[in-house]
Amino acid sequence: MAPTMRRVMVLMFAAAAALPSCEDDTAAHCLCEDEACDMSPEGIDACLNGLADRSQSCTDFLALLAGCKADISGDGVCAAAHGNGETMPCLLQRTQPEALSEECRAALPKNTKKGLALYWADGKRQLHINEISELNKDDKETYNSWMSKKKKKGKSDKDKEREYAVKAAKRERVIELIKAAVSEAVSAAEEPSVKVAIEAASAEAKKALAEDMTGTLKPFGKEELENLARDAYKVAIKGKKEEL
Repeated sequence: MAPTMRRVMVLMFAAAAALPSCEDDTAAHCLCEDEACDMSPEGIDACLNGLADRSQSCTDFLALLAGCKADISGDGVCAAAHGNGETMPCLLQRTQPEALSEECRAALPKNTKKGLALYWADGKRQLHINEISELNKDDKETYNSWMSKKKKKGKSDKDKEREYAVKAAKRERVIELIKAAVSEAVSAAEEPSVKVAIEAASAEAKKALAEDMTGTLKPFGKEELENLARDAYKVAIKGKKEEL
């Protein structure tokens, strides 16, 4: 993505409602169809900084961009996130204040809640996968401990049915991904074989387990995985023959 487009995206979409953002101010005051309107990143910056009635959220957003220049550029701790339009989550949720520069810490909104303090502000609850990924090490340990205790308390029949359905659906989805991986590997191989199929199936299964943030996907047994690979191999070989 070009730097200019990244900059515009940072200004408009970098933060969720709970984080400092200039999205509303930009949409209300700095976007127009007039050819004389400067829609460049510099033009939008000038517009936002010149607003007399700028929102507090936008004021905090611009203050962070200015105070955290070293942290969001070069080798800064949030440089990569800034380039991907995730400046505010990185500065305010993912990174501990002590890891930021002194100037950046001074620009942080006062009493900003992070991690579990933010997500559990209205009471403890199970977090979504993307929220879990934002937690620091200590918060993750606290969250995992709470989840373990919650599971030990027992579940209602309805909860058990729902959990079973979720696990079954996830497993079926992974099985389809394994079959697709085998088919792709067999089609690309100069000398297709069951060994190639099993290796592809194993790699895809390991990938799925590594990406399972909730821990609801159980590992595939060796025999089950090999049977899946052989079945997918037969289908792939049959498809190749029909194409000839």
